[in-house]
Amino acid sequence: NILVIKMPERLSRRRSIIVAGTLFVCPLAVTAFRSPSCHPHLRRHVEQPGIALPWKACRSLDDTDLLRKTSNSVDVIRCGSSVISHGSDAERQRTPGASVDSSNVDESTTVELERPVITDADIKFEKRDKQSNREYQLKKNTLGLQHQKNSAFSDTSFIRKRTETLLEATASFLNDSIDVVDCGESYASFKKKDFDWLLDAWGRSGQRDAANMAVALLNRMEELRDASTCAVKISPDVRTYTKVINVISRSGRQTAGEEAEAVLERMIKYSHSIESSDVNLTANTIIYTYVADAYARSHSPRSPENAQRIVDTMEQLRFNGDPEVRPTARAWNSVILAWSHWEGRAQGEASGAERAEACLKVMETLANTTGNEEVRPNFYNYNSVISAWAHSGEIGAASRAEKILEKMESLYRSSGDENVKPRTATYNAIIDAWAKSGEVDMAKRAELLLGHMMELYETGHNLDAKPNVRSFNSVLNAWAKSGDMMAPDRARELLAKMEDLALSEGENGVRGLDVAPDATSFATAINAYARSYMAGKAESAYKLFQHMKELYDATGKESLQPNNVVFNSVLNACAFSMGDLEEQSKAMEIASSMLVELGESPHGSPDQVTYGTYLKVIANQMPASNARSQIVQAVFKKCARSGVVGEMVLRQLRDMSIKGETYKKCVGKSVHDEISLHELPSSWTCNIVEGKRKRRRQFRRQ
Repeated sequence: NILVIKMPERLSRRRSIIVAGTLFVCPLAVTAFRSPSCHPHLRRHVEQPGIALPWKACRSLDDTDLLRKTSNSVDVIRCGSSVISHGSDAERQRTPGASVDSSNVDESTTVELERPVITDADIKFEKRDKQSNREYQLKKNTLGLQHQKNSAFSDTSFIRKRTETLLEATASFLNDSIDVVDCGESYASFKKKDFDWLLDAWGRSGQRDAANMAVALLNRMEELRDASTCAVKISPDVRTYTKVINVISRSGRQTAGEEAEAVLERMIKYSHSIESSDVNLTANTIIYTYVADAYARSHSPRSPENAQRIVDTMEQLRFNGDPEVRPTARAWNSVILAWSHWEGRAQGEASGAERAEACLKVMETLANTTGNEEVRPNFYNYNSVISAWAHSGEIGAASRAEKILEKMESLYRSSGDENVKPRTATYNAIIDAWAKSGEVDMAKRAELLLGHMMELYETGHNLDAKPNVRSFNSVLNAWAKSGDMMAPDRARELLAKMEDLALSEGENGVRGLDVAPDATSFATAINAYARSYMAGKAESAYKLFQHMKELYDATGKESLQPNNVVFNSVLNACAFSMGDLEEQSKAMEIASSMLVELGESPHGSPDQVTYGTYLKVIANQMPASNARSQIVQAVFKKCARSGVVGEMVLRQLRDMSIKGETYKKCVGKSVHDEISLHELPSSWTCNIVEGKRKRRRQFRRQ
């Protein structure tokens, strides 16, 4: 279809460029920022007599920002990052893009547009496109991909710009000076789904101010709903309030529970203030569950009691006959999680893990007495209680967790209820509990449980108990922390077993186990050598490292990439090597080669742990001398140039400086002076990533 533009000859060349640019750039930008509300055809804008206005390529603010006219005949089209503007000098300075002098344009000049002709072929194409979309959605649901992230959700700068533009544009229409009649066409550009899309995006963004942005969007929707001058109302419904509460819950801040409950009360209060409405504002189970979840994630001192209060309110509403609200196992799981993170235990009181386990009995009682089967505990609830015991650090925590597993297995055998069948995650949590228990036989108990998992899976009694790499890594961790003399040998045997199982997967009709060791497996096995008292552990750890590199070169698996964790583990083994002068020299040689290799590796670079551990190698394997002092100074200078002078580096430097001379030469202060990282030059600390979890996330991105 051809869009014909009739222009008087006196129209300047620059204005022709702007009009042509508007015609072709806008549809391209709409395609680039496609949203469900995008209109496939250009729409004609109703113009005031004597004023030439550009047109919009889309009805929704998701695709083009609001087109509006301001004083002095300044017309602006914003589409994505492109801005086409003509007007005052101040406007030209504020917005980049093409501009013309409006004083040279005749007021009678207009741009006449003919509507695009929609043919039968266009209608058939649109029907075919809708049919393909329906088929794609069905395929996504079938494959379980309905929660796949929209690519735009990952672009936080795009989400922020959209939100700020939407709030700015809607604010102008709340001004009493705006003529509602003249702007009725622009009001149609604002849709509730524009706000809902942004709320979903902020919920997945992970940004610290996501909750603030969500509340700001909700406030604007309520203002547009309540404003008497608005031609088109945008009213938030129960789904909108639920989205906002979900964003607040995910923020994890200490006041999240109170903020979420305040939003719920706002909705309930407004629903009671109106006699009838087309908007659904009936509170339901989901929104109450999100409020309880907000309290659980806040980790505030009273979060367990408040989460419990929300669930009790749900039970009271159910008892009073409310058909929309009833407590569920999902809501109770928020209470369990709140107790698992609780640290307000006084002497003589029950611990958080004990109170979390008590919730299971309350849930069973409610299910039996009220007939509400949705509140009966399922494997998610049992897993949460097991994790609570695993992270509690209490004496006997692993045994308590294993008793819960035995109960789940007994319930499943007697009833066949899939909702209580232990899964792989259940067994992994208990193995992890044994690894953290510190008990004498923890490694043996962890390996016994792994063997139990393999037996259940291989015999077909519980196919959902299939061991994975994490199962084996947790057992390796138990052996590494056990202090057992046989720990290095058992760790090496487990690694060999993982390789054999991966190679024999599916052979001879045997159920396969894809448990090929990854970098974490090798790093944990190397730690078993580092913590042991065996001779030659530096060389043994280095051989394991070389074996992992050979596997990586042979398979190319990304999970086997030698990262900082593996390099640092070998350095740690070198630091604690014991023996004669020859073994010390060998440990020093291996450590130096590892530091150089990591510096040249495409998969990582030395960090504060690397340099701190290498300084420990020097301190333990080299006698105090001028040569050692010079090596330490050279290593510190390289560490400072890399911007990774962390607490571990300063601590090791202080410990090995007997007279304080080396420390003063490196840092410039006395070894007795208290110094913090923010007092050091920023170039020394600019690349520090403190915390194990943050460093692991960084390694995954590399």
